[in-house]
Amino acid sequence: MEKGLNFRTQKGQEDYFEAYDKTLELWEIPYTERYIETSFGKSHCLICGNPNANPLILLHAASCGATIWYPNVADLSQKYCIYAVDLMKESSKSILSSKIKSPEQSAKWLNETLNGLNLNKIYLCGLSVGGWNAANYAIAYPTRIQKLILLSPVQTLAKMYLSFFIKIMRMGFRPTRKNVENYIGWGSANEASLPDSVIRQFTISIMNINSNAAFPKMIKKHKLRELKMPVMILLGKNEFAFNINKAVAVGKAGISNLNIEIIENASHLISVSLPKIINNKIINFLEENNG
Repeated sequence: MEKGLNFRTQKGQEDYFEAYDKTLELWEIPYTERYIETSFGKSHCLICGNPNANPLILLHAASCGATIWYPNVADLSQKYCIYAVDLMKESSKSILSSKIKSPEQSAKWLNETLNGLNLNKIYLCGLSVGGWNAANYAIAYPTRIQKLILLSPVQTLAKMYLSFFIKIMRMGFRPTRKNVENYIGWGSANEASLPDSVIRQFTISIMNINSNAAFPKMIKKHKLRELKMPVMILLGKNEFAFNINKAVAVGKAGISNLNIEIIENASHLISVSLPKIINNKIINFLEENNG
């Protein structure tokens, strides 16, 4: 196994890959795995759905890997060809070989990945830090994006709370299920318990965090005005990482073609928290005005 810069040790990478494959057992539909060569390393993608349908790119949350879309892909793949991409800077199945040092390089990495997949016009959806990556890419390469979906996007509309970083440190010292669920704001009466494999994969990822996995810089407000494509932003009412009211105000002020909504009883990992609701909202948004 080729060692990536996105892991501290070879053993940590091997443990993570094993946990990743275990979580993949939660996927209810056939999929293929593919590596794409880029100037920053090898991008790992999970691909499912009708290859002739419109491509929907999914970018995951920090420390979750592309496997975190397990409650969503069965519904979404009925309408689209799904490409769940492992973020290069994260502990994931992507293999980082050259450090990504700027937002511009983050966008370049994703653009090279899409080129390698022979994709042109796409639907793009990101969760949490994946939402930042999606917005950052859409600003840099707007002509490739037909529609943009941001789910609980961090460092995009509102800065993260200091308490969020304190939770990260606490979890790093004691990566128990309780601390993991506390970190992601999990545990309302409406949320099913996270599968053991997801907790294990998340824990191994956190224990392997290195300097390449730093959280991104806040997107400047004037950059948001460059998002001219249709944009949908979904925020959980139980969001823990940032102020959702501020996020709504910034989004409405900066993005001209925007549909933004706060979802009751949903937490930060909104697509896992209430998957059926989020799946339907994604499909309805993408299908709107496409007839």
